[in-house]
Amino acid sequence: MNSENSSLKQDIGLITAISIVVGNMIGSGIYGLPSALAKVATPSITILAWISVAIGAIIIALSYGNLSRAIPKAGGPVVYAEAALGNFSGYTVSLIWWVGAAIGNAAIVDLMFTTLAELTPGLNTPIYRLATTLLFLWFFTYINIIGVKFAGWVSITSNILKFIVFALVIFVAIPYFNLDILVSDQIPTALADKQDVSFFTMFAAAIALLFWAFTGLESSTMAGGEIKNPEKNIHRSIIFGLLIVAIIYILLNISLFALVPQSELAQSDSPFADAINNGLGGNYGKIIINFIIMVSLIGTLAGWILVTARSVYAASKDKFFIQAFSKLHPKYSTPHIALIISGIITTIFLILNFYSEVSGNQKMLSHFVNITTVAAFINLPTYVITVIAEYILVRKGKLKSSKLNNIRIILALIISLVFLYFGWIGSIVPSIYWIISGILLAIGMLCYPMFIKKLKDKK
Repeated sequence: MNSENSSLKQDIGLITAISIVVGNMIGSGIYGLPSALAKVATPSITILAWISVAIGAIIIALSYGNLSRAIPKAGGPVVYAEAALGNFSGYTVSLIWWVGAAIGNAAIVDLMFTTLAELTPGLNTPIYRLATTLLFLWFFTYINIIGVKFAGWVSITSNILKFIVFALVIFVAIPYFNLDILVSDQIPTALADKQDVSFFTMFAAAIALLFWAFTGLESSTMAGGEIKNPEKNIHRSIIFGLLIVAIIYILLNISLFALVPQSELAQSDSPFADAINNGLGGNYGKIIINFIIMVSLIGTLAGWILVTARSVYAASKDKFFIQAFSKLHPKYSTPHIALIISGIITTIFLILNFYSEVSGNQKMLSHFVNITTVAAFINLPTYVITVIAEYILVRKGKLKSSKLNNIRIILALIISLVFLYFGWIGSIVPSIYWIISGILLAIGMLCYPMFIKKLKDKK
């Protein structure tokens, strides 16, 4: 890292750092995943998958916490990979994290359209979806180019609104809860054409979908240079943030199952609105809840467009990535190159959604699920590399450890590899999404020789 981090003002306390983790993790996933999960797994398997991924995420997250103590700087996994494995690994993690985030932004935009279409059904056609989602994306990209104040204000407002929705759903579900809601022998709709659908089939499919919901656990490490007492507070923010998020996710999914039968949930485009309607009666929940969700998603999109570009801008400025991304707009002093290229990647996947819809190549899962599955799977190698980085720095004596932590490192590596395995075998995403993602990553990797040559020339 360059010396700039040492001049960053450390204004972020523990509570704020925890809120960064919670806010970045609880975004679009909780709105879009319940319906998809009901298509691939029974309620009991779904809850077990949530618990399993949460435990695995916490075990992996401890590596981020431990590394943040030794390297309390902004950049998180990029910095850790470079410190342990060199320039190539730092570059690779920068590329993977950035491409995964840019792809994931397409899911947020698509869910915004789905929510809007619930309020105005006449919009729900392929061409309107494409036009509206592109308008959303580039409007908020432009907003981020001319300044981040609006994005920050909307993000705070959206966080407040989404927690109001969560609290309302959980409160309304309390009278309806009983253990019978978790017992079902119904074959999920997305697996109905398969023979001998087993526990493992459903569990693997659920696990593959859930990675997206936990993306962002490393958020506080990205701002390590601005956190007070980073040697302790980054570690604490990750663990406390993850525990809070896991509890919220599990309570919300149990609440949704209590209020909406699995077969209805699997077909729902707006599970939270349906849950409120079923719990309170009437149909007013659809308009109110979808409006709140829409505002919440606006904040999520504005924030993630900012974070996506900022991550690759910071990596470029600290000599971990292609230098063009560190350029600032001459008038607005924002990383406009990073914002525009990130927007182009997101646009590719919005167009891919249009192609999938008109070709009928969806395999019963929504565009949102197709994109989030791909984006989360792409990001999984950064967890593997981070765990390996911790192991290497421990072996080199640059990071303190204990016998118990050494065992946890091995367990974290196994879990991260198992997650990759489940993501691969459990996915039923059309192959075109994987092909396009692979091409984007390959183009980025082909740029590495040029990047390293310029870096050596500057030295």
